[in-house]
Amino acid sequence: MFMGMGNDMLEAYLFEMHSMLEQLDDLILSSEQAKTFSQDAVNEIFRIMHTIKGSSAMMEFNSLMTIAHRIEDMFYVIREKTMDAIPEDMRSDLFDLIFESIDFFRSEIEKIESDQPLSNDIDTFLNKINTFANKISGEGGEESAEAAGGESAAAPAAPEANGDLMIYGSPTFPYGLQVFFDEGAGMENLRAMMLVNATKDFVDEAAFDFFPADVQLNPETANFIIDNGFFLRFRSEEERTEALPAVRDNGAVREYQTFDFSAPAAAPAAEEAAPVSVEAPAETVAAAAAPVSAEAPTQQSAAAQTAAKQQHAKESLISVSLGKLDALMAVVSEIVITEAQVTASPDLKGLKLDNFTKAARQLRSLTDNLQDVAMSLRMVPVSGTFQKMKRIVRDMSKKLDRETNLILEGEDTEVDKTIVDSISDPIMHIVRNSMDHGIEENKQDRIAAGKDPVGQIILAARQTGSEVIIEIIDDGRGVNDEAVLNKAIRQGLAAPGVDYAHKDILNFLLMPGFSTNTEVTEYSGRGVGMDVVKSNVESVGGTVTITSELGKGMTTTLRIPLTMAIMDAMEVSVGDSIFSVPISNIRQIFKASDMHIMQDETHGEMIKIVDSFYSIVRAKTFYNIEGGVDSFDNGVLLWVESGDNSFCLFVDQLIGEQQVVVKPLPDYVNNFGIKSSGISGCTILGDGSISIILDVANIYTAQN
Repeated sequence: MFMGMGNDMLEAYLFEMHSMLEQLDDLILSSEQAKTFSQDAVNEIFRIMHTIKGSSAMMEFNSLMTIAHRIEDMFYVIREKTMDAIPEDMRSDLFDLIFESIDFFRSEIEKIESDQPLSNDIDTFLNKINTFANKISGEGGEESAEAAGGESAAAPAAPEANGDLMIYGSPTFPYGLQVFFDEGAGMENLRAMMLVNATKDFVDEAAFDFFPADVQLNPETANFIIDNGFFLRFRSEEERTEALPAVRDNGAVREYQTFDFSAPAAAPAAEEAAPVSVEAPAETVAAAAAPVSAEAPTQQSAAAQTAAKQQHAKESLISVSLGKLDALMAVVSEIVITEAQVTASPDLKGLKLDNFTKAARQLRSLTDNLQDVAMSLRMVPVSGTFQKMKRIVRDMSKKLDRETNLILEGEDTEVDKTIVDSISDPIMHIVRNSMDHGIEENKQDRIAAGKDPVGQIILAARQTGSEVIIEIIDDGRGVNDEAVLNKAIRQGLAAPGVDYAHKDILNFLLMPGFSTNTEVTEYSGRGVGMDVVKSNVESVGGTVTITSELGKGMTTTLRIPLTMAIMDAMEVSVGDSIFSVPISNIRQIFKASDMHIMQDETHGEMIKIVDSFYSIVRAKTFYNIEGGVDSFDNGVLLWVESGDNSFCLFVDQLIGEQQVVVKPLPDYVNNFGIKSSGISGCTILGDGSISIILDVANIYTAQN
């Protein structure tokens, strides 16, 4: 029916409708919590309905146009009279009516997408809107002078200054540079030392110093650098200028600014006081060759954060198929490999080629930028999926009469677009389970158990570098082990008389067809259980785990790989083998002697770091590699972590940090369970050799 329309126009209409309906959902949910519409919210809803009306009229979708037009009229009245004219006992009906309107629009959009005819019988719903609008119109009340005056937009506060940088200056080295690394880059102290070493390539070591001065020995300085930046200080302005390429070409630097110790604090030069972002346009001197860290796609850039705060900023958008983005990513990956093969060619070993080195550095910078842009195109925040859960909790709270708050954490966490689409349904199913199975039906039961009468569900996301961890936590009744075990026995999933551990009983919940509901409801009990969640998550390489305590609640944890095609890695050698360890997993690199190593009761090796003991995994022993070093005096320890797991990996030596392209292992290799041995893939190095990429989490699991 609708296929005869211009596909481009129809796709643009559908994209715009989905965006506006999500925006409406957020507006109404936040307003319902506040139990009123702010004047800004009223104006925004009025604008959205006006847009829906016009777009639908242009597409000749008359049912959508008519409903949108009537709601627009209703909000015109609300805008003129303000919410003060609407009694509080009517506001709940108003929220329900708008939600019902959103559901109507969504159902009509689904019909358009599936090429089905739109609804013709909208009279009942239209009369409902008209009746409510008439009630509002009849509730007289004088217009307040403020309402008649229209919207008042508070001017945004001016950004605070960076503070007096002279406290970090030095009279001996008066020409300073304040450097900030990418947010979430990690190991800021190690990155600072690498920056210092890079600076030595441009100016004499005696020509500058740095602050904090103990970055190499004290990992706690990382927190200072995150908050205040890292400071390079130079003997002369010329030497500072000569050293600027070391900062610009550093892939982990987000922004920097210059400052002079001798300059008056009250009137710094505009050019020197303004921070320079490495993501600024290429025309700016500071950004002429500025790369962005490979971790940047998983974090909002400074420019993106600024744009997000400007709610009324216009942005041009186009829709691009994932197939084209896949093709782009494949080409960029090959460019990264080729660039490494050119710049690290064995033919160049021992040659001093200044012009080539400069051109290679510029090529690396441009390659980094190209790779970051290509990867960022696929990365989207989980906030869109998380926000949809608010509506589900709201509707179920009303229908089940179980007042529940949904708390969202880590909404800005970004993952690949295909993964977001894959985990949307599993998260929705888990949230529904928490409402239907978890939160108690009776408030008195919660009060008797010492809980808040209002239930709570936490939906949290965080990134550990190699994966995204999503947790759905409820403070409900928890899992009754006895009930689950009895059901599993009846379904033939468990053997009677066997003493199952708590963890094993929880795993029954993930088996096909398992459900603890005794009757079919609107939300569960239809023979579709948590096994659907498990299969969907595993289809994108993730895992699902459940923890629960009776009477306290349940936590479902989804671990989803980022599936980043390119990442920063530390190349290490063990015997004649070369391994790549993701930089995001490395917490610290240090040397230790045999006298520092202790043994536990199982004769495993351990080392004490910052008042805690960590187990040591010898890569040589773990992978049965011939050759290599055995004494800790001759090797290097990598303090690595993944999620809640942390240990030390012992290798022969460091080769250096390098961007690597992740190549997945062939299926016939994966069939041997090689991933469980701590191997996630491989990469091609600049000299053409192959390096195995290590999976820190699986090494820890296999070792323990």
